[in-house]
Formats: sequence, C-alpha cells, structure tokens
Amino acid sequence: MEMRDTPEQYQAVSQEGKLLAALGYIPMLFFLPLLVRPRDYFCRFHGIQSVILICALTIFWICVYILDLILGKVLGNVIFIGFIFKAAAWIFHYLVGTVISLLYIILSIAGMIQAATGRYWRIPILSLYIDRLRGDK
Repeated sequence: MEMRDTPEQYQAVSQEGKLLAALGYIPMLFFLPLLVRPRDYFCRFHGIQSVILICALTIFWICVYILDLILGKVLGNVIFIGFIFKAAAWIFHYLVGTVISLLYIILSIAGMIQAATGRYWRIPILSLYIDRLRGDK
C-alpha cells in the first residue's frame, strides 16, 4: 500500500495529531501518540514507526554489547592475538555504534519534521517491518 502526499491528507490531520506524532519521535515519548490517540491513523502510523525505530536501535546496541563481550573480554585474553580481537571490538563498538546512533538521530529528526507537516513518511528500510506490524501487507 503506497501512501502519497495529497492536499486532503494535510487537511484531514489535526494540529493536535501532528504535534503528538512529532513528539512520538522523541525517544522517551515514543508511546505518546499510541496512547493518547489510538484510533487516529496518522498518530498510529508515526507512533508505530517510532516504536520500530527505537526497537531497532535497542537491538543493535544489545548486539554491540554482546559482540564487545565476546571479542573484547573473552577472545581478547588469547595470548599473542588477543589485541586483534580487542581492536575489532573497539572499532565496532565506537565507530560503528557512533554511525548507527547518528543515523537514528537523523531519522528521528526527519520523522519529527514529516509528522509536524502532516506527511505520511516512511523510514526507507524499516518500512517493511512497519507494514507487517501495522497489518498493511
């Protein structure tokens, strides 16, 4: 189901709905549009998208810490080659983690802007999972 921006969508979304959907992209308020206006399609659309985005970031960081534990703490104590594992753990933890966290911030800001203007904007890669959760496909 492809959603396109039309002038009717801008008029159909209330200011309160736009504000709640935009606030939903703030990490600690991701549940707000789903709790306050559960029957509003616009709020539900952006609320579910925000939940999926924060869950993806959480899963990523859990994997990073597990990998850091395995590479840095366990394999890092291997004689002669342990420093390679520690260096790999450091690179993945700090460099890749920083890039993914910056991507999350950029996507959250983009989602806030799109929700505040009343657009049905989809996160490029995560939209496949969002459609399944929402029941569109």
